[in-house]
Amino acid sequence: MFGKKFYYDDPEGDALAKETSHPNFVKNMTADFYYDCTYDFSPFGNDDGADLLFNLEEFYQEKKGKGIIKWLFKTIDEFGFKYVSEGCSKNLDEATLKKLQEEDPHFITCMDNTIIAAAFGQIKISGQVDTELKDLAKIAIQRQLILNRQYDGEITTEHNNILNTMLTDLNKI
Repeated sequence: MFGKKFYYDDPEGDALAKETSHPNFVKNMTADFYYDCTYDFSPFGNDDGADLLFNLEEFYQEKKGKGIIKWLFKTIDEFGFKYVSEGCSKNLDEATLKKLQEEDPHFITCMDNTIIAAAFGQIKISGQVDTELKDLAKIAIQRQLILNRQYDGEITTEHNNILNTMLTDLNKI
């Protein structure tokens, strides 16, 4: 990664902007929601995603992206949930997911928001995404689509549309 340029947001200026994003991110992530830090369904608009992007930038400044998967799971597990994120990160069984949600209501959403933000954050910073992280993000998106089956309404439809857009865009990289 020597000589590779990384793109970081200016904490004093506009937080999310095309000007502070890698050209590959700008080219492939064309929906406006990617730059909306107040839209809960965007990768960086919820609390988990916003915090992750900030921490990911620090991680890149220190480690240049080396060891991102280990760092990601450590970050999630530091929230103090009942379950270990790495062991749950590939689960797509609807019954198991509902059980996890009942036992620790915020765990799955926090884990998924953090994984999704890490994948899109890596693209935003470096223009590419680690293969394992990309796969984890696809699973996290699919998991959210599965969990959304238990809900109905405009908000769920909107969330599903955003999730499907992110899945399509992630497949471009």
